Amino acid sequence: MDGYPPEKQAMSVANRLVAEAFVLAMRADFAEAPYDAPYAARPAGSEWLIVSRWGPSAEYLSVSRTGVAAAGEGPAPDGLHPSLTMLGLRVPGPANEPSFLLLRHQPADVPVAGSFVPSDGFARLAGPTAMLRLTAAGRCAHLRGEAQGQPCFADVPQPPCGASGALAWSLSATRRPWLGDYVERGLRPPNIRRQGTAQPGNTQPGNTLPG
Repeated sequence: MDGYPPEKQAMSVANRLVAEAFVLAMRADFAEAPYDAPYAARPAGSEWLIVSRWGPSAEYLSVSRTGVAAAGEGPAPDGLHPSLTMLGLRVPGPANEPSFLLLRHQPADVPVAGSFVPSDGFARLAGPTAMLRLTAAGRCAHLRGEAQGQPCFADVPQPPCGASGALAWSLSATRRPWLGDYVERGLRPPNIRRQGTAQPGNTQPGNTLPG
């Protein structure tokens, strides 16, 4: 961008960055595969996600399934709520394509909306925020229970062959208009820096990523 004024160069760079605090609806296409053969993927349908990013260093990403099937390419429906939620922790990388490691254990001081689902894997965002894209893949194996009327999941480090709660998965998602959208315009929102956990972190989603 040589020859452009510094302020226009800075604006162009900022427009490509991914916001550091948001709650957005995304239309996702899922694929599932055997736990020990993630390359043997088969289509598993489309679903609406609620995806949130927050934290004092914009380090947390939650990917929540809503259990609502996504048909067509239109706006997300009203009334989406998080059901099953994966949590990611950011790793070093470019600001316009931040990457996150998915966690098998939920940190005690990091709440999520919906039920936390443990998973190995990664998630990657690609900007700009207005046309945000998400790719993610991983493997999960867990035992399912119930606490206070809500499902809960415990990670299984080495699932036996053919275990019902074990599978590999992948998804590709794109942002869609939604009445529940929230995007913090600042790169490092003061309220997030002050509180440690932004409000978006408490507004996320997710059937079981493990199906």
